[in-house]
Amino acid sequence: MRRGGVLVRVSVAKDGRFVLVPAEVVRGVFVLPSITPVEGLRKPAAGVALANGEVVTVLCIDEEGLSPSSQNERTTAVLCDLGGEPVAIVGRAVESSGLFEVARDGFVRAGETDAAILDVAALRREAEEAIWTARTAVLRSPEVAS
Repeated sequence: MRRGGVLVRVSVAKDGRFVLVPAEVVRGVFVLPSITPVEGLRKPAAGVALANGEVVTVLCIDEEGLSPSSQNERTTAVLCDLGGEPVAIVGRAVESSGLFEVARDGFVRAGETDAAILDVAALRREAEEAIWTARTAVLRSPEVAS
């Protein structure tokens, strides 16, 4: 059995050095002219960017976060569609796209190693939960209440 998608290189992660963004959600691979940080965002959200003429939330799947050059240089991202909501996925580099052999549940074979299949919707939920948790903590702080 094979899965289609875009293979993204990440720094050494708990599940390996590659992640597969499934073809079912991929709209394309784009170069982001820059990523703008937004106050209040929490990992994995890294900022916003212009991709294919629309403003998108950028989600970083690299455990080391965005490289410093990502906010000043062109960064390659995988643009995904989650039920009409676009998000851009960035890692160290976009390696390839195509069909990959399923190695085991949740993983495909990527050369000599396995790549975890990314649940993009879960990643977006993780970002939203982190942001709302941070906002709730601020709203509940004694300084805000006074």
